[in-house]
Amino acid sequence: MKQFVLADNLDTLIGMRLSGVDGKLVTEKDDFTKIFNDLVTNDSIALMLISPKLIEKNQDLINEVHFNQSTPLITAVLGPNEWQEKNNQIADTIQSAIGIQL
Repeated sequence: MKQFVLADNLDTLIGMRLSGVDGKLVTEKDDFTKIFNDLVTNDSIALMLISPKLIEKNQDLINEVHFNQSTPLITAVLGPNEWQEKNNQIADTIQSAIGIQL
């Protein structure tokens, strides 16, 4: 099983690529929809990490997959700017990934 990152920030993508996670830089909504649908149908992808801004822009599409399929697990990956703004990032990540309130 593999991980894949969809980022709207080059710094996030580079950081994830350096840690061994494949990914793509997404700039347009049409690009996101096509790439996301291709990844969802790929059985080897078990974890999708998506930038928070991309999640906000495509919430309906992501919710449809999140609530109707067991894989891939979809969660947000924070870039350098978002990281500084978050207080309790670990609890938020767990809550968004599996729906448990801590």
